[in-house]
Amino acid sequence: MTRSLKHARFLAGPLALVLGLTLGAPPAFAAGPASPASPRPIADAATAKVEALPAATLAQAAQAAPAAPAAAEETGDKPFFKTTKGAIALVLLGGTLGYMAYSWSDDRVKSPAK
Repeated sequence: MTRSLKHARFLAGPLALVLGLTLGAPPAFAAGPASPASPRPIADAATAKVEALPAATLAQAAQAAPAAPAAAEETGDKPFFKTTKGAIALVLLGGTLGYMAYSWSDDRVKSPAK
């Protein structure tokens, strides 16, 4: 028995299981159309909730709202690769590509039969 057929036997069982589960499950579109939910009830509920709030709470929320975009602008000014996480990602990527190139160049098969 060849080496490739031994591996085929070990993979046949899991492959059959995955294939059976894939073909045995009903497709998602077979459930039928879902009832279309309108976004208007959510918007109406949000409007009613805002109208029920006292005016003092709304005034505090209006004063706090301009501070939030300023904080978002500070974090958004810096490009990703100039942040610490970006620098770490570049170092890992460079190391991985370097190791790949090294492995690729040293991956020659040297057979005594040649």
